[in-house]
Amino acid sequence: MAVVKMLNLTALGPREEVERLALWLVLREDFQPIPVDALVTDRAIREQIDTSGENPCDSLLERLAAVWEAAGEPLPEPAPVPLCGGLALESIKEEAEEVLQKLERWGKRREILRDRGRTLEAARILQEALQGLDWTASDLVSLERFKAFFGHIREEDLSRLEESARDVPLLIVPLTTAGGRSWIMTFSLPDYAESAGKLLGSLNFRPFDLARLGERFAAGGMKEIQRRIKAQERALERLRTAAKVFVHEKAETLGLLYSRLFTLQRVYELCRGRGEVGGLYVLSGWVPAYARSGILDAAAKEAPETAVHIEEPPPGTRKVPTFLKNLPFVRAFQDIVALYSLPGYGGADPSLLVAASFCLMFGFMFGDVGHGLLLVSAAHLLVRTGRMRRSMGLVVESAGVFSVVFGFLYGSVFGMEGLIEPVWFSPMENMDFLLRFSLGAGAFFITLGMVLNIYQSWKEGDYGRMLFDGQGLAGVVFYWTAGLAIFAWLTDRKLPVPGWSIAAILVLFLTAMLLKGFLAQKLLKAPFEGESAVVQVFEVLHVLFSFMSNTASFIRLAAFTVNHVGLSLAVFMLADLVREIPGGPLFRLVIIAVGTLLIVGLEGLIVFIQTLRLEYYEFFSKFYRGGGDPFRPVRWREGAPAGSRSWGEWQ
Repeated sequence: MAVVKMLNLTALGPREEVERLALWLVLREDFQPIPVDALVTDRAIREQIDTSGENPCDSLLERLAAVWEAAGEPLPEPAPVPLCGGLALESIKEEAEEVLQKLERWGKRREILRDRGRTLEAARILQEALQGLDWTASDLVSLERFKAFFGHIREEDLSRLEESARDVPLLIVPLTTAGGRSWIMTFSLPDYAESAGKLLGSLNFRPFDLARLGERFAAGGMKEIQRRIKAQERALERLRTAAKVFVHEKAETLGLLYSRLFTLQRVYELCRGRGEVGGLYVLSGWVPAYARSGILDAAAKEAPETAVHIEEPPPGTRKVPTFLKNLPFVRAFQDIVALYSLPGYGGADPSLLVAASFCLMFGFMFGDVGHGLLLVSAAHLLVRTGRMRRSMGLVVESAGVFSVVFGFLYGSVFGMEGLIEPVWFSPMENMDFLLRFSLGAGAFFITLGMVLNIYQSWKEGDYGRMLFDGQGLAGVVFYWTAGLAIFAWLTDRKLPVPGWSIAAILVLFLTAMLLKGFLAQKLLKAPFEGESAVVQVFEVLHVLFSFMSNTASFIRLAAFTVNHVGLSLAVFMLADLVREIPGGPLFRLVIIAVGTLLIVGLEGLIVFIQTLRLEYYEFFSKFYRGGGDPFRPVRWREGAPAGSRSWGEWQ
């Protein structure tokens, strides 16, 4: 369990040195910048500091990436380029613009060709639709009783159009479908033409001018249209070839230019929010404590004239990011913790406890050797195919491994008991023990949560909460005293102490919980944080009811353990019913296979959710304080363009 200690780094020096240090920090990936205007609260001082705005390299980097997109080539892998005087943004802009000007000319030409191609495609489809008829495009335009619309619409929007057409006088004639688009001809009454046009426009209908199509392609017919389509395709291919040749001929120059711009983009990203005062740059942010010596050594080498100050944040500093550092197995369960809430800085990281308790509880409820192996295999396959995150895959695989372990403990293989001897016990034959064990496990986890709350309150110096809170020492004593008394009453066992002493202990610690604010003030000299009597009474009642409900909630451990066995038995009973019918053995195998997949998939998901519920509501509610902000350092690879957004014509 490790919440990494964070330090605040502030650097003040010449621009060239600060940028060199920034590049080192980008490659180290251990720095989260803080905008200078968020640090300086004095308005008079803030007005004297010039702060950076948007990253000036973003749009240029995307435009440059379009060079490789145009050629159908993958982007080169950017390499860090040492910062020097020649890496100024202005000089890179000049070099990039020379390349992009040629690309822009190709892009404009390509857009013209694509627009012509769309028109030619529309003419071809219209000509095919009118073949065999004595109509032409001009005839459709000259209709007096109808207004014709021709164009294409997305397939998913066509059904919406057909539903809407029931309420308006609009006839829809589907022509063909290509590339996810449906080409249609629609007819409307002249008086409803304007409304029909608005309806079509609202559903992303792309119209083509029938009069224009009739004028341009009436004379040549289908042969002329086909000839123009082939000529247009040849022109597009020549453009693609020219771009590919250009990239191959200039590969080294373009690769170096891309790396230089990428390096500067990452530096600007890290320096986003920096301040500039009289030619000096101010850079501030968060770094892990373990990086301190390396940063100071790098600053002495890369920025000798830059003042670098690294210090611990003062107590009570808000917005200190949380950085968790755990072993690889435990690290996967950080996502489970983060689903609830990230630990606050200075708080406890429960990832190790979650890793252990989650696997134990899941395995307990889903104990089966065969089903556990299927779960491990499914998670591994989903991770390999990219359908599941690696961290979540490791969580599911770990849960499956513990299912296998508990399968051996229960003697269960694919729902069949008796194939192997149980190492521990058989759930169906020991339900009383299973129920008692589940309640005992609940009492253990609830107590562990309250003990962790006591420890956390002690670390924070909140001794009133530690001693008198319902989740503190008073709550622990009350919970166990009441629990033992109820257990003795249900089992007709005699307690070793008189009943009046049990009642006295319960009353004493119940009173301590009701008066926790007053007692903390009088006995510990803590500031009085008491609330109204009514609120305090309801808070204590909530704690008492939560003791009962949280403990009873762990009965689900027993319930889902028996449910898992019961579902497996039901599958085999259903399979046995078809044994004697024709083809019975085959049907039996199909039922067993489908039933097993449903158990592993559906019940596995339900058990996963129930395990999360026990973690979050029964365990975390006793001690966990979340609300942390994740540590987000600037990373090298995050700056790579996922694709050109401003050069969509090349897609």
